[in-house]
Amino acid sequence: MTMDAQRIKDDDDAIRAALTALKTTTGIPVAMYGTLIADNRVQITQWIGLRTPALQNLTLDAGAGVGGRVVSTRRAAGVSDYTRANTISHEYDKQIQDEGLHSIVAVPVIVNREIRGVLYVGVHSPVRLGDKVIEEVTMTARCLEQDLAVNIAMRSNEGAGERAGAKSGRQMSGAEWEQVRSTHSKLRMLTNRVDDEELRKELEQLCEQMVSPVRVKQTTKLSARELDVLSCVALGHTNVEAAAEMGIGAETVKSYLRSVMRKLGAHTRYEAVNAARRIGALP
Repeated sequence: MTMDAQRIKDDDDAIRAALTALKTTTGIPVAMYGTLIADNRVQITQWIGLRTPALQNLTLDAGAGVGGRVVSTRRAAGVSDYTRANTISHEYDKQIQDEGLHSIVAVPVIVNREIRGVLYVGVHSPVRLGDKVIEEVTMTARCLEQDLAVNIAMRSNEGAGERAGAKSGRQMSGAEWEQVRSTHSKLRMLTNRVDDEELRKELEQLCEQMVSPVRVKQTTKLSARELDVLSCVALGHTNVEAAAEMGIGAETVKSYLRSVMRKLGAHTRYEAVNAARRIGALP
């Protein structure tokens, strides 16, 4: 796979994960991503929950519709009745009607001060999407921005290494990297079950070694228990499942998670995991 093809795949994977997470956390049936292309136009390139092909791969002119407004203002926008909204233009009302969408919220995705795209959610009924939904879309957009920024940084580092003539082995695929992350989380859980103090310290050192290649200067100090909770969250465990895995109460898990989110400045579990990975606390 060429570097450009890998770049597109990495970014597409991050976008797909964001759409899936957004649909799961909000319960809203439609989630879409529009990529910014030439002349400030937006093309719908990924979607979940669309009933018809009306919006699939649709290219929106600069400033047109909700997406165009978001790009021009660099701010989130929403309408509860798209075809009657007086805050947007209506070049694409027919496509919206064909799909049957009514309420839409859109948020810009900005990386390194440049708009990369627009994250949308929508429903097929004329109901107002509340502040909680808007906040969740915004938080998911922020997490996606971080993922895309990490991809850019990793590609930049790889390119710098190649230019310096550094020998590089085969790059791990996304699936292989996820296996590393899963193994790290499971190893931390195994460490908690070990009574032998010396063996437990050796296992903890192995966990440290798994993240040391990607570690950056860490100004936020997380406790061992907080890392254990995050490791469970990274595996997709609920609070109850994490509590059972760690042998503690669900309320205690919540307390650790609140502490982690406060330290990392995160607003959601998903954002906390990403923030921990950025500082090298998780692989």
